Amino acid sequence: MIGYKYRANVIEEDNYLRDINSVLKDELWASSFDNLNDPFEATYVDDMTKELSIIEQAFEVDMINVQSSWDGIMELKKSLGIYSLSLSEKDYPSHKLMWTHYADSHHGFCIAYDIEKLIDSERLLFNVDHIKVKYVEGLPQIGIRDVAQRANLMEKLFGTKTKDWEYEKEIRLLYTNYGIKHYSPFALKAIYFGLHMSEQYQNLIIDGLQNRDVKFYKMSKVEGSYELSPIFICENKRKIEAKLPLDSYEILKTDHNHTTENFHVLYKGSQIDEDTLQRFSSGFREEYATKQANIYLYDDKGILDLIGKYPLFGDDKQRLANHLIAVSMFDVLDEVWLYPYK
Repeated sequence: MIGYKYRANVIEEDNYLRDINSVLKDELWASSFDNLNDPFEATYVDDMTKELSIIEQAFEVDMINVQSSWDGIMELKKSLGIYSLSLSEKDYPSHKLMWTHYADSHHGFCIAYDIEKLIDSERLLFNVDHIKVKYVEGLPQIGIRDVAQRANLMEKLFGTKTKDWEYEKEIRLLYTNYGIKHYSPFALKAIYFGLHMSEQYQNLIIDGLQNRDVKFYKMSKVEGSYELSPIFICENKRKIEAKLPLDSYEILKTDHNHTTENFHVLYKGSQIDEDTLQRFSSGFREEYATKQANIYLYDDKGILDLIGKYPLFGDDKQRLANHLIAVSMFDVLDEVWLYPYK
């Protein structure tokens, strides 16, 4: 999923280009709730305390520990960090009000992020969550029943706003603490320059993101309408040292997990020996891996139905063993294991 971040390119003291510098350093700022621009953030009707009191009186049980746990959840608000992104109905940042309000009336720019890659950038998965903001007329009410549904509780606590904000189509990353976060370079997919952003600053970003897979666009007005449309400017590409011939392999399947990626690849080369397959695996990892990666090489596309199937018995087990020719693991990059299941 692609999320868009509109940036104002504010010039601060000493000619410091805050937003440009952040994108060049792969940084984002997760703000505290107190510094968000909506004063009604994390506002709700607390039915929980009232319901706990009723249960305590009706059944003569001590609810002090439960109340203490609920108070602890409320304290989370003080430390959480929020990074807001906007979704788009089109495959580019098309909302005119967002360009006006958050990109300095088109003097700034907009970043297209792969949201999953932003989340993956955190070392521990529980350090970041994401919530699609829900827009409502009245305040959300939170009671005991909400505790059993974590996603619903998080939405009511930290992801509900009034309908006045609905045009933003916000999805927010929720970090365990606010402050500067560093993300994987693979999370940044494209930059869109505003109508009035100067070429000087455009070139500063393009030049600063060399050796990266990033596309650059300039927003333009569509003649005869009130619509905006992006015009492609250029594309930066990573410099791959050992680029593999496209006819030497085919990617059969990819599994993206939080800490590792698994690539299942049909190897079309004629040489099957440790040195050749180790070089192939290194080149493949350089070109495709966005994190720690395991690479599984096969010599027959016909085993595609067996990949990920577990457990395997009889003929299926033998077939996979015959055609899985090598494995390269992320923690032993200079070795491959030939026919590991034989």
